[in-house]
Amino acid sequence: MKRWNDLMLKTKMFISFSVVSLFIVGITCVIFYFTNTGDIKNQTLSLSKIIAKQFSEMIDLYMQNIEELSLSISIDPAIQGSLFDFYKTADPIEKEAIGYKLNPVLFNFSYPKTYVQSISIYTLDGHWYYYSKLVNPKLTDSLSFDEVRRIAGELNGRPFLLLPTHEEPSNGEPTGNTVSFIRKITKIPTQTIIGLASINVNVNAFKMVLANTKASEIDNQMHVLIVNDEGQVIFENGAGQSGRPRSVFETAVFSRSKTNGELLWKNVPYLYTIETSSYTGWSTVILIPKHVLLLKQKRIQDIVVIVGLVTMLLIAAVSYMLSHQITLPLNKLMRKMSRVELGDFNQRMEYAGRNEIGRLSRMYNHMLDSISRLIHEVYESKLAEKSAQLSALHAQINPHFLYNTLNIMKSISRLRGVEEVAEISESLAGLFQYSMKNLHHPVTLGEEIDHILNYFNIQQHRFGNRLELRCEIPEGLRQTPILKLTLQPLIENAVNHGLRRVKAGGCITIRAWLQNETLIATVSDNGEGIAETELAKLRYDLDASLSHHPVRDATQGIGLLNIHQRIQLFYGKPYGLELSSKPGEGTKVALTIPLAAAPHNQRGEEAAL
Repeated sequence: MKRWNDLMLKTKMFISFSVVSLFIVGITCVIFYFTNTGDIKNQTLSLSKIIAKQFSEMIDLYMQNIEELSLSISIDPAIQGSLFDFYKTADPIEKEAIGYKLNPVLFNFSYPKTYVQSISIYTLDGHWYYYSKLVNPKLTDSLSFDEVRRIAGELNGRPFLLLPTHEEPSNGEPTGNTVSFIRKITKIPTQTIIGLASINVNVNAFKMVLANTKASEIDNQMHVLIVNDEGQVIFENGAGQSGRPRSVFETAVFSRSKTNGELLWKNVPYLYTIETSSYTGWSTVILIPKHVLLLKQKRIQDIVVIVGLVTMLLIAAVSYMLSHQITLPLNKLMRKMSRVELGDFNQRMEYAGRNEIGRLSRMYNHMLDSISRLIHEVYESKLAEKSAQLSALHAQINPHFLYNTLNIMKSISRLRGVEEVAEISESLAGLFQYSMKNLHHPVTLGEEIDHILNYFNIQQHRFGNRLELRCEIPEGLRQTPILKLTLQPLIENAVNHGLRRVKAGGCITIRAWLQNETLIATVSDNGEGIAETELAKLRYDLDASLSHHPVRDATQGIGLLNIHQRIQLFYGKPYGLELSSKPGEGTKVALTIPLAAAPHNQRGEEAAL
């Protein structure tokens, strides 16, 4: 399993597709092979059964015609009269003369029938007359006196007998096997048997019947046999044809319940079908060599193998192409991710498809865009934080020196009785002492207000009764944590910008309240306000504050942007400053921070720890 997991995806897909397809194609080919070979065998047996039935019926028709011919011979007046004359005379010469009288009669009966080879008339004492179409024939299987008496006895219960015979001409040329159709001749009207009529039929005539019943595809392979009930082969196409000794067929096959199957004949395996005629008692046997089926099975096997191999090659090619199309963009994605791992975030996938690979490529590109954006934001945030810290450090350079100087001035002023100078020095020293503390540690809202009172106490010595400070802060909110130097710069901006031209009645109001776990503090003045263009610019700068370095000038202290940046750096994006102003009506700045929550950067540091 470990080795399998270590394989490449392309190799896994190729092996999986190949194994599954091989299994399916193999099972399909095996089923197809055995099904078709079984169908071929069944079809062959069915066809041979039809041929056997047709051939047997045609032979029956031939025999029926011969039976009609034999009936005509047996009731012919000339033959009846000749037999009467035979039994009346004892003269051998007259008996021979009777044969000359019968010859033209028998000729007339046999001439129209091409399949009739000879006609014989037997008397009950063994004398016989015959006519043969052969020149100088020699009858080798003629009936003896005992056979005539035996056959005459058998015909008392049967209409006719069929006996296989064999004729040869005097010159030794074979003429073929024949069948004797034997019928009794009875005296009219007493029906007393007076002789036998034997019609010899050349079995080669059966080939004409076979030519009309054979199927073309097995024409040269099929063996057709006509076998009597003693197993003697009456007719056989192919081996055992005319002039050859008759074959003997295994009669045990006739006792089987099945009319078709397989057998071994002359050491050759065959498929056989048997059709027995109720008219003649003969059995028509169709033999088809098994090698014919084996050849067909071999062709089917070759076709199945070729189709299987072609299918396997096609499936292998398709699986390789499909796996290549899948793994090619994946390999490309892996190479680009390796470059990204080394720090190159400009690697993008160019895949325009709408399938899974296309979606994966787009997600990969979006992920890199998000990572680049986050890296840029974090970089800018850290840069802004460092800039804000530098601004605060610059603001702390002078207070260290001034704080000590102001303490000396306060002591000298009290020693000499200049109380007003001592009070200003004390307030100014408190301002510097407050500003020198760490900006990262929050203070309470009350501490920030005390710092504002120190600052405003100095400004009142400067402006006198022209300015007024109002603090509307509930006592319960004075312990609320807040970042240092977030409200005092707002008071300073209101004094230096909003109320700088006010001669009397200037008022700055500080309010604070809670809303949805959020502290909202506002600093508003009734000064000259901010022009629309300037107000729009300030709002834009506040919205994009983390993308800019904080601006600090001598008149604005650490500035609105610096305060807004610090709040968002410590508490997150949703918080910060909001400005509202109308020219001639004053300005209001709203500060929003989460209630009783650690600053954002401290939470991040604690999580890191």
